[in-house]
Amino acid sequence: MAASSVLSRMADILCLFSEERHALTVEELADTLGVSLATAYRYVAELVQVGLLAKSLGRYTLGPKIIELEYLVRYYDPVIKLGEDLLNGLANMTGCHVLLCHIYHERVVNVYHAAGRQELNLAFTLFARGRPLPLFRGSPSRAILPYLDRRRLQRLYLRHAHEPDVQALGADWPAFQQSMKAIRKRGYYTSHGELDDEAAGIAAPVFRGVRDVLGSLVLVYRNGSPPWMSEDALAQIVCENAREISRRIGEPGAHAANGRRAKTMP
Repeated sequence: MAASSVLSRMADILCLFSEERHALTVEELADTLGVSLATAYRYVAELVQVGLLAKSLGRYTLGPKIIELEYLVRYYDPVIKLGEDLLNGLANMTGCHVLLCHIYHERVVNVYHAAGRQELNLAFTLFARGRPLPLFRGSPSRAILPYLDRRRLQRLYLRHAHEPDVQALGADWPAFQQSMKAIRKRGYYTSHGELDDEAAGIAAPVFRGVRDVLGSLVLVYRNGSPPWMSEDALAQIVCENAREISRRIGEPGAHAANGRRAKTMP
C-alpha cells in the first residue's frame, strides 16, 4: 500500500473520534474503515507508539500526543499570536467574550477565547474552545460561508441541502446564494440564541489572503443584554479588528517573525 494511502487511513482513524464516539475498539475501527482486523491492529499499534492513540480497558482513545499538540497550538500558533493582543484588548474594551474560529474541511472550531466581563459560562456550550460548531448555524460559521470559493460552497450546500440549518438559509441553491450575498454585503453576521439560548454573537470574516477565508472573529454576549454600546457599534468594531488581524496575517514574513518571538516566551 502506498505511503499516502496509509497516512490517509491513519488520518481517517483520528477523524472517527467525536463527543459521541470518544472510545473505539479495533473491531469497530476495522468495520468502519472497511479493512481487515490485522490491518486495523497495525494502524492502531503505530498510532499508539507515537502517542496519538492510547489503550484503555480494551478500547482506544485519543492519546497524550494530542494534548501536547494542543499546548503548542495554544501558545505558539502564529495566527493566534498575531492577533492575541487585539482579541484580549477587544474583550477588555467591550466586556464581551471574544473568540477566534477557524474553518477546515467541513468543520468550524473555536481556537481561542478571550474572556469578557459578562457572566456567560461558555465552557459547556457550542462556543466552547475546540468544540466543533454547526457548519450552517450561528454567527461564527455564517460569517465564513459567504466567502468560501463558490464551487466549495456549492458542494457543501449539495451535501447538506436537506438539513434544517441549510433550509433556513435557502430552500434551493439560488435562494441559498441570495442569503450568502446578503451576509457578504453586510460584512458581518449577528445571531441571537442560535448556538446558546443565553448568548448572542456578532462575527466577521478573517482572511489569510485576498480571497482565502481562514475563519471568523466573534463577539459573544448575553442575549438581549449587549454591553454599554449598541450592536451596530459592536459590529463595526468586530469588522475593524477582523480586518486588522487579516492584514497582520497577510504581511510578508509575519509568521516567521512571530515564530522567532514565540521562542523567547517563558
